[in-house]
Amino acid sequence: MATIREIAEEAGVSRMTVSNVINNVKGKVSPETEKRIREIMEKHHYVPSMAARSLISKSSHIIGILLPQWAGNPNSMLLTPYAAYVVAYFEELLRAKGYYVMLCSFAKAEDAVMIQRTWHTDGMIEMFPHDDPINHELVERSECPLVVMDRHFDDLQMLSVGIEDRKGGYLAARHLLEEGHRQIGIAASSIESSQLIRERYEGYAEALAEYGLEPRKEWIFDGTDRHAGGIRVAEQLLGMRERPTAMVCTEDLIACGIMKRYQERGLNVPQDISLVGFDNSEPSRVVTPMLTTVNQFIRKKAETAVEMMLRAITDPEYRNDRKTLDVDLVKRESVARLA
Repeated sequence: MATIREIAEEAGVSRMTVSNVINNVKGKVSPETEKRIREIMEKHHYVPSMAARSLISKSSHIIGILLPQWAGNPNSMLLTPYAAYVVAYFEELLRAKGYYVMLCSFAKAEDAVMIQRTWHTDGMIEMFPHDDPINHELVERSECPLVVMDRHFDDLQMLSVGIEDRKGGYLAARHLLEEGHRQIGIAASSIESSQLIRERYEGYAEALAEYGLEPRKEWIFDGTDRHAGGIRVAEQLLGMRERPTAMVCTEDLIACGIMKRYQERGLNVPQDISLVGFDNSEPSRVVTPMLTTVNQFIRKKAETAVEMMLRAITDPEYRNDRKTLDVDLVKRESVARLA
């Protein structure tokens, strides 16, 4: 493989000119010269050293995607279609801007800070933080720009991206009420430890209140573990003498688990139970019947986080902003209208 010196000699330019092209320094090289240098680099299959580029530009071009280890499980966050899509969008969007994505799990704030120091990350995006002091500490201690998804601490200056979670829970329950349901339960994961899930629950309760109803304690189900949690919820439902006619689920996979167990028992959705999910993820479109769900515009959410990150990298003053994106309801086939 050719060296920078050899590429410079073949192009008839200085090594600094080649270096400017490699490091995308604008205004230093004419378009014609840049085109000639890049053609020579391609001919010789030249791959610049990232270490060398980092020393020159003082930038690693690495963005870390932080995944908290819930209950000590470093893989728990990549087991959902939502998580897979968000990470894929991050990689696509950041690669287009010349950055590399590094996935990092962490159990305590110090782990994340050490990753920043070791890899000289230009920035980090944290996904799925629970209500844990670790996440608050991380925001306080981060040594590079940090964008937090789905969590905001009002007492800190920070960058965060979220959605109208309360509105989503409200839309889901309101749709069921408008279709004539009055016995409506909810299957949620981590109400006690997740701000966004609490907000979805509060939206559900708000919609019930508009019809003079209150959440019934026995119809609030723990859907933790997503699909498996949904199956577990279905078993509880089927064991009840008086059960809801409809369920709001705070994740699509919970609804899919309920649907699976009901169908295995010879029951039907939506005739025997109506279901509304949350996320508008791939499973909601491939199950039968297709799932009515709250759409949170996953790609737009990822784009917003990336835009904030890129601005924070170039603007040291940009460290306090909160973006909250809208949601809507996608009506499909999993809700029956009651007479």
